[in-house]
Amino acid sequence: MISKYSSLVTLLLFSSFSVFGQSVIINEINYNSAPTADTEDWVEIYNRSDATVIISGWILKDSNDDNEFVIPGNTFLEAGAYLVIYRDEGDFEAVHANVDNKVGPFDFNFSNGGELIRLFNSSSALIDQVEYDDEGDWPTGPDGTGPTLELRSPDLNNDLASSWSTSTGNGTPGRQNSVLTSNESEDESPFRLSLSQNYPNPFNPSTSISYTISKTGIVNLEVFDLLGQKVADLVNEIQIAGTHDIIFEGAEVPSGIYIYRLTSGGQQSIRRMTLIK
Repeated sequence: MISKYSSLVTLLLFSSFSVFGQSVIINEINYNSAPTADTEDWVEIYNRSDATVIISGWILKDSNDDNEFVIPGNTFLEAGAYLVIYRDEGDFEAVHANVDNKVGPFDFNFSNGGELIRLFNSSSALIDQVEYDDEGDWPTGPDGTGPTLELRSPDLNNDLASSWSTSTGNGTPGRQNSVLTSNESEDESPFRLSLSQNYPNPFNPSTSISYTISKTGIVNLEVFDLLGQKVADLVNEIQIAGTHDIIFEGAEVPSGIYIYRLTSGGQQSIRRMTLIK
């Protein structure tokens, strides 16, 4: 029997995941401007959820915990909205004069050779992080030639180099990314996804998760513990429409309740599963 208290905890937990757990993401980064369009460093965050998020007191940091910028009070990020956090307002406005959705300044620099950028909420819980680089699989165009790093889709894991591309021009602060991957087709039927309960459940040590998407597109399937810490990225790729199955191996994680979340086509579905060893 499920108590009213347990139901309330579950409701609050699911609400937390749908509104705060990765709802706000790091979406665009300018870490090394061109000399002819020097905006100084800036980063753009995006609310990919369908609810307004209060981000007053949220904290932007790089890899140094002493470097931090606190977002001012009474700051809201509406559903589908962007916010630019800049280092120097004058230099930024000299290149991007018509961006109103911005805050700053922060008093530290992003490294030209790669950097960890982190976003925390007002309770100092990690919301999102990106560790970019200027070599390897990372796009090199944003390293001093003018463009920025732009996330190809808000559904992608933004800590992977493959999820980022070089922007057109000097970036798109405060608006939709220029390299945004479109999942739209000539078929105008609405996008639908469904996420099935894992089987078996409870399980030990592995379980199967089945889901269905109605259109080909980017699919992200993630597993979290009850503290909101990501345990596994099960799927992060473009998949064709239809039903898909994936195995979650729980041999390396402790017994407990876990949340798995499916995101695709701007929609998401969440379920929970129990590992008993």
